[in-house]
Amino acid sequence: MDDLIRTTSELESACAQARADGVQSLNKQRILLLTPPLLQTNTPYPATMHLTGFLESKGVDVHQRDLSIKVVRDILLEYGDEMTDELLEFLGGPAPLEAKREASEVIDELAIWIRDNIDPEFGFSRYAEAKCRVVDDFGKLVKLVNRRGVIDKPLERHLKAAMDEVKPTVVGVTCPFPGTLVAAFKIAKYVKKHYPGVRLLIGGGYVNTELRDMTDKRPYKYFDEFQLDEGYGHFADDVPAFVRPSYRGIDWNEYFDVVETDNFVTNLWNSGKWVKLVMARGCYWHKCAFCDVVLPYIGCFRMPDPVAIVDAMEELGTRFHFVDEAMPPALVRGVCEEIIRRKFVCEWWGNIRFDTAFTPALCKLMAKAGCIAVTGGLECANDRLLKLMNKGITLASAEKVLKALKAAKIFVHAYLMYDFPTETKAEQREAERYVKGLAKKGLVQSCFWHRFALTVHSPIAKKPGKFGIMVGECKSKFARNELSYTYG
Repeated sequence: MDDLIRTTSELESACAQARADGVQSLNKQRILLLTPPLLQTNTPYPATMHLTGFLESKGVDVHQRDLSIKVVRDILLEYGDEMTDELLEFLGGPAPLEAKREASEVIDELAIWIRDNIDPEFGFSRYAEAKCRVVDDFGKLVKLVNRRGVIDKPLERHLKAAMDEVKPTVVGVTCPFPGTLVAAFKIAKYVKKHYPGVRLLIGGGYVNTELRDMTDKRPYKYFDEFQLDEGYGHFADDVPAFVRPSYRGIDWNEYFDVVETDNFVTNLWNSGKWVKLVMARGCYWHKCAFCDVVLPYIGCFRMPDPVAIVDAMEELGTRFHFVDEAMPPALVRGVCEEIIRRKFVCEWWGNIRFDTAFTPALCKLMAKAGCIAVTGGLECANDRLLKLMNKGITLASAEKVLKALKAAKIFVHAYLMYDFPTETKAEQREAERYVKGLAKKGLVQSCFWHRFALTVHSPIAKKPGKFGIMVGECKSKFARNELSYTYG
């Protein structure tokens, strides 16, 4: 194992060499892309769809399977009763959300029972997430991978079926979140044992952020390569600004809603079969002090032609979730104008910055083009802190945008954080009062508060003194992302 790649620089060099080999070598390969359990149940996670679409455009023999939805369905059916199959079919159908609320509660109670009685690591859209949020020693992950749990039998069954059907020479696994980490390595372990000679690659959001500085060589017993940044770059350099996803190999009938609340906006994440698209790659602002702005997925901004986006929309469906870091106002305008020009009837939503470029006129145009909701960060809802974090908005400017969205009848979900460096308890209380006031005015329909997390790739981590903190030492040889800090 001594000759294996062990450092980030060596890994990046190897990836560069792989790109230099070009797509010609890929034409000799059969690639299988996998989504591991567990993720949301209502719609496919988009990573493999985008990479599949890109590779198909290059003439590559590529296949994909969403093991997450297959595994969770099997688990629920195994431990449920004779009504479970009917409930899942009902939740996957066109019934109104209000009607699905009661059925969702039954399925949710079953998931809780499985967690409490069968496998404590099981969650509806995550597996062993709490233990995988911070993995400073790869040995801890190995124990979880070797432990037999509720996901193992169905995972191995569907993995074997996919491997035997496709007969791939390369298997790529996306690992977007900590709740998919254990299953990703279980997949690698199974393939290494039963299909020797198949090359194993892993990428995705978790790898891109947590494993950039990995020096432990033990993970290479599972995966041959750890892919940083966008998966496209490993295979070719000529990646277009917009990539049309392919859903070939995905069975939409397998997905089902979980309706947890009466709030329309909050339900968007867990209900509805949304085609997920990336309008623009990267973030057009990429200056927020708490964000991973030094990483390409944020900092390398590219904006495509609106025509390409709407071409894909017309081909793929009528309901879309744009999963951009922040949809650029100029591009949003172009997409809306193109949708209206074609008289294409659709519904869509996505994330924005509460940028004053979202004028009343643009918001009305968005609504006319099918926009039903937006999400966006108000963060600490305090002008001093917004300036400190270089958010590029003020409460007054954001409220103008919120009023424009309300007038256009576009719903709003706001992201907020607490415990930002230097934030006082008084500022936290004032932020809570302010957001409640926005809700009372009907300017936001839902919101979510999360604790501030200091990440290693953020500007705050680079210049902690500016924010009145001292960063703790991190000695992890495996995952390294969130950092501890103290005030000093």
